[in-house]
Amino acid sequence: MHFRSFKIKSVDKSNLMANSYTTIKDLIRFLDDVNRCKQIERKESDFFKLTNDLDDVLDKYYISFKNNSELREQVAYNYNLIKDMSFPDSKGDHIYVKDLSNHSKPNYSNEQYNNYALFVHSYLMRDFEEKLGLKKEIKRNKITVKNKKIFKILERVNLEIDFLKEGVTVTDFINVLTGASEKEIHLNIDNRSFYYLLTKTKEYFFNFSYTAVANTNKIYSKRGTLMKVKSLRNSKSEYPKHEHNIDRILNSFI
Repeated sequence: MHFRSFKIKSVDKSNLMANSYTTIKDLIRFLDDVNRCKQIERKESDFFKLTNDLDDVLDKYYISFKNNSELREQVAYNYNLIKDMSFPDSKGDHIYVKDLSNHSKPNYSNEQYNNYALFVHSYLMRDFEEKLGLKKEIKRNKITVKNKKIFKILERVNLEIDFLKEGVTVTDFINVLTGASEKEIHLNIDNRSFYYLLTKTKEYFFNFSYTAVANTNKIYSKRGTLMKVKSLRNSKSEYPKHEHNIDRILNSFI
């Protein structure tokens, strides 16, 4: 498998590009090895990226290009590298957690490598398709519930921080996400906290994307504004108001 390289004039962007580009290149090479059933060498623990890590890598990767044309060219190239790969569905849940106190290389089984490849492949495919505007393929993959525990989790969240306005239930919210309801969802928390809540709970859904959430066209902010893709993505923040409460509640379900 061959990878292209791009020259970036800006020194800062060059360093940013190098790190994110190398990470994506290594992940795609890993996908190719698993797809071809090659022997996988043990990886450093930092190699295994969780959802938030992948979001961060992709965000830095996308903003590193000089213009949108260059960005689309490279994303299309990577997309074509992985689009025909396939991985067997997981028979169990294997969660990869980076243990900062353990710097040794984790010893994972072939099944665990496959499960991680399935996760990364699905995540990159969805993100690349969204970036390339392949709406038809995205539309076919509706959000569905992966783990029914999400109902209890969001019930607890709503009980403690009232993220939904009166008259809207957690079931209403999940049904709108999955396309099973036409009810309008009115939020009772700020957009930054809502984005953070989505980030922390998206692992409980199949085919999750922020675009799919916004494209329900049924979710309204606390101020009554219809939530659009741009406004939702612009709500990403390092220190949202309800971060600690959301983390505490989710950790109680682990």
